[in-house]
Amino acid sequence: MSIWIQNLKGRLENHPVVILHGNVRDHYIDEHGHVYDNLTTLLEEIAHSMLPSFPELVFYDPIDHERRRSSTTNPKVTKPPKKKGGTDEFADTAPPETLDKKPDPTQVLAQWQKRLREKNTYHFVVLFYLDKLVAYKTSYQKQEEEILLRLEKIIENITSNHRLILVALQDTLIPPELYTHSPNTALLPIPLPSKVERENYLKHRLGDGYPHLEFIANLTDGLFLRDLENIYRILANQSDLSAEEVRRKVNKYRIGEQEDYWGKLSIQKLDSAKKWFEEDEGVKGQTEALGKVLDMLELARAGLSGLASGTSSKPKGVLFFAGPTGVGKTFMAKKLAKFLFGTEEAFLRFDMSEFKEEHTVSKLIGSPPGYVGYERGGLLTNTVRDRPFSVILFDEIEKAHPKIMDIFLQLLDEGRLTDSRGQTIFFTETVIIFTSNLGARTNDSRGMLVYEYKELTDIRKNEELNDEERKSGVRKHFISSVERFFMTEISRPELLNRIGNNIVPFNFIHTPQVQAEIVKSHLQRIEYEFADRHRSDDYKLVFDQIPIADWLVQEHGDHMSMFGGRGITNAIETETMKQLARAVLRAEHDKRKGVTFHLGLNPKQQIEVEESR
Repeated sequence: MSIWIQNLKGRLENHPVVILHGNVRDHYIDEHGHVYDNLTTLLEEIAHSMLPSFPELVFYDPIDHERRRSSTTNPKVTKPPKKKGGTDEFADTAPPETLDKKPDPTQVLAQWQKRLREKNTYHFVVLFYLDKLVAYKTSYQKQEEEILLRLEKIIENITSNHRLILVALQDTLIPPELYTHSPNTALLPIPLPSKVERENYLKHRLGDGYPHLEFIANLTDGLFLRDLENIYRILANQSDLSAEEVRRKVNKYRIGEQEDYWGKLSIQKLDSAKKWFEEDEGVKGQTEALGKVLDMLELARAGLSGLASGTSSKPKGVLFFAGPTGVGKTFMAKKLAKFLFGTEEAFLRFDMSEFKEEHTVSKLIGSPPGYVGYERGGLLTNTVRDRPFSVILFDEIEKAHPKIMDIFLQLLDEGRLTDSRGQTIFFTETVIIFTSNLGARTNDSRGMLVYEYKELTDIRKNEELNDEERKSGVRKHFISSVERFFMTEISRPELLNRIGNNIVPFNFIHTPQVQAEIVKSHLQRIEYEFADRHRSDDYKLVFDQIPIADWLVQEHGDHMSMFGGRGITNAIETETMKQLARAVLRAEHDKRKGVTFHLGLNPKQQIEVEESR
């Protein structure tokens, strides 16, 4: 049922002036299943159904001037008198000799001021493009001031036998003088079509017996009925399509021709995913976290994401990576983007420490109309519009302003955002990941002292627990810290509900075995990148990986345990890169080509560089 249409009828019964804004350019469907091609035909129908009825409807916009639509005359209603020459006074506001010229809007409004205060006539007048005729701003030009003043006087003096409807696209551009402290005026938004409206429209076009009607209605959340008309043309006479084929066709319409990455995610690829992450890409020591990620991928590939909540338009997956710094949260997100979409360029990271202030929400979705940067749109919405298949990481979410949380709530709930320019961006093919250091803090988001780090340290140093019990205690600590943050610290339980049981705690990198594996993985990557960077000189780099890894863990293990992957990176850079840098500079100075730099341990257990050709 179209609630807003019912609300519009109710407003017109009790208010002589109604300002409409929002979805004013769509098709519409009412509670009886009647479809209207545009707002004009809908308003005509409503005007005809009102009692007393209106003998004539007047539609005005600044370009086409006035257009009249006749209505069945109510014998009890007095028609407006006509001018000399038989021309209706509302038809044209200029003298006959100047009818080829469009009158100035102020002339039109001057006539309306007179006619809409008469008590023996009935006028139903609609003014389109209000926000183009006079848009809200801090200062107005002289003609704009006159237009605004005349509109205010019309609204103030209109009598109850007339109706005036003002139509605008954006509510932020409607001058507040037209509705503030105005008992004659009702402000009414026209929303995007609801699921019921979308489903009824699909029934109207595809027929009641078409399969997947509810499924399509879910997929098209955020679209206009005009969009559904185009989708109808795509799906017409194809009642044998599977749900997956329907999804692909709808997605092709929404986001354009894109490679179907999710469709190519085969069971064989999922079965080999654990080996790919751990052995090929170097995700070490995070078996439990990786298992949660792979569970999410299986749900997404099976088309079950959002099924339990009854919403098919949510992102493919939502994960909350919790754990101390340097344990590989961002690294795993990058590798997930590579696994799903073939490249780490599909990984988008937003540092939420840059969004501490309320106004920074405009960075994500764009500045409001009239503000600097409005035409550029938002970083988040622009990027996802250009690359709809992405892994999006919101890093250190606890540092974001609460206003940003409202954006996340809409994103997780509806799978879409509307940017500042009114464009709808769909996130249905993305994976959303939040990361946080919650559970390892000494101060909360308000600067108050908390004991998360002490509690964490107590668990890790508890000698009464074995290694597995300590790991389990650490994971439970991080999960409870995240839940406490949303429930009590920022009082946003609804956002925690959207995340659900997808809080993924990461392990500390504290065992020598895991540290050595990560060091070897880093050394392998450095060898490859070094050869690629010095390809023109044909330089190569070779590590004695096992001895060097074991030595680095022995010398820097405590630092690695405390700072994780960053501690490992610092140890490698401190102990190997300085010696390597001098050797490379000497080779370049001597203009030597094809040099292999071999790094290993000498008998004194010191890292040294040997060169060969």
